[in-house]
Amino acid sequence: MAGRGTTVVQEAPGFRASTTAVAHGADRGRRAAAPDRKYYWFLVPATVVIALLIVVPLGYTFYLSLRHYDLARGLDEYIGLANYRKILIGGDIEFVKSLLRTLLYVVVVVTFDFILGMTQALLLFEMRPRVAKVFRMIFMLPILIIPTASAVFWRTTMWAPPNEQFLRALHLDGLIDPPLGNPDLALWAIIITVIWAWSPWVFLLLSGGLDYLDRSVLEASMVDGASYFQRLRKVILPLMRPVIFVTLSFKAVDSFLSFPFVWVMTQGGPQGSTHLMSTYIYEQAFKFLNYGFGSALAIVMLLISSLLSIGSVLYWQRTQNKGAWS
Repeated sequence: MAGRGTTVVQEAPGFRASTTAVAHGADRGRRAAAPDRKYYWFLVPATVVIALLIVVPLGYTFYLSLRHYDLARGLDEYIGLANYRKILIGGDIEFVKSLLRTLLYVVVVVTFDFILGMTQALLLFEMRPRVAKVFRMIFMLPILIIPTASAVFWRTTMWAPPNEQFLRALHLDGLIDPPLGNPDLALWAIIITVIWAWSPWVFLLLSGGLDYLDRSVLEASMVDGASYFQRLRKVILPLMRPVIFVTLSFKAVDSFLSFPFVWVMTQGGPQGSTHLMSTYIYEQAFKFLNYGFGSALAIVMLLISSLLSIGSVLYWQRTQNKGAWS
């Protein structure tokens, strides 16, 4: 019996059970929230592959960049940052020229790839589906040819002087100067070839972005009396800005690292007038066997491309926050 002044609280039949269930549930929640370390072992294969294919070669390249490693002369000595000082203080004029030439190449190729790809995508967007399928296949034909084959085709057919063998037999082959042999025209000939070969890639991405546009918005603008160019400027381009940004960013980085077309068509000639950074680095490392200086050039090129990528992402974030393009 309870004494006087003592209050007895009788627990409900299911009170203890429910309290135990809550405690077990909380415990299970803590276990679920805490990561199970055994799953980290599944990351080991990917980590090993990344280390072998990226980290180790990059580290070895940096190691070589600190040395005067010249197989042609049989030299291998530690020189610290001398290769980088040679690059940064302008000791190698050809590298500076190749850098400026590469930036020009990127701007021109990306600009005309976008203009051509966007024009083709807009044309297909206005066509009936059956007709659009036919033109889509036609527009995609150049990208189906591997870059090396495209470069050889343009070098030997499009940019070769017409009837070269016939003119040579008559000793008149000097009357026609092929663009690839002219230092003032060779780079532009390569740029035209690259635009022809790779603009379909830009067209494919932009066309895919247009296919996902909300057509009801376009129809509403047409009802409001907007002209085609007003719809393009006020509706289509603002809605396409994420696709356009991603496409141009990838294309810019790809163009900055471009190699096959220049090397196959001219190998940097004539007189070094078509050397991009990639071909100039390749020539220094594998033609002149100056692996130390070539490695330093490769590291500098990697840093520049990384800065361009980071800068484009930061610019995109800033424009998004400010509501640009609206």
